[in-house]
Amino acid sequence: MYVLIVGGGKVGFHLGRMLLGKGHEVTIVEQRPARAQLLQGLVGDVVLVGNGTLPSVLEAAGCARADIVAAVTGDDAANLLIAALGARHFRAGRTIARLNDPRNESLFRLCGVEGLVSSSSILAELIEREVTAARVRTLLAFPNGGAAIVEVDLSARSAAAGRLVREVAWPAGTLLILALRGGEVRIPSGDTQIDAGDRLLLVAPPEAEPALQSLLAPETP
Repeated sequence: MYVLIVGGGKVGFHLGRMLLGKGHEVTIVEQRPARAQLLQGLVGDVVLVGNGTLPSVLEAAGCARADIVAAVTGDDAANLLIAALGARHFRAGRTIARLNDPRNESLFRLCGVEGLVSSSSILAELIEREVTAARVRTLLAFPNGGAAIVEVDLSARSAAAGRLVREVAWPAGTLLILALRGGEVRIPSGDTQIDAGDRLLLVAPPEAEPALQSLLAPETP
């Protein structure tokens, strides 16, 4: 997965180093030459010197192909602009922005920023969840934390593709509640066949999500 981080301060540096350590492709955009040079000495040539609020810089950094754009500068106005450019101009997969001043939250929400966080630890957790389970999405978590409604796109590589529901070895505590194919919504029974490309909605305990990822949407080898 490719993650574009705009802002090479402490938050951007630690995020970049964490993701690089896990084998992900990362670019860090930092506009201060001295800081960028320091980062290059720490994490290598993944650092691009430039002002991340400029479309030309984001284009050079490969924003259009980024799975995640994380705007983590210390300036809320810059983060808002970067997130908006990433989402609307470059059509990046997902945008996440750091909120430095809580009073600006309503403005970020109004502008449609998808992921909005004000703590570096929460930001790291959010990105880690995105890169490790990109195709299993939690839509609703129940208050007691015992289960959640999750959405999965059935991969062509899945062993479940082309099989009947009753033939699939579902993780313990998992219940398939809906299957969507194109514009058609189906309430599945044991004899319903599920195929690659179907979007499945399931009720599952949190501990079942890694197994669902492996079963339904395995990573490309």
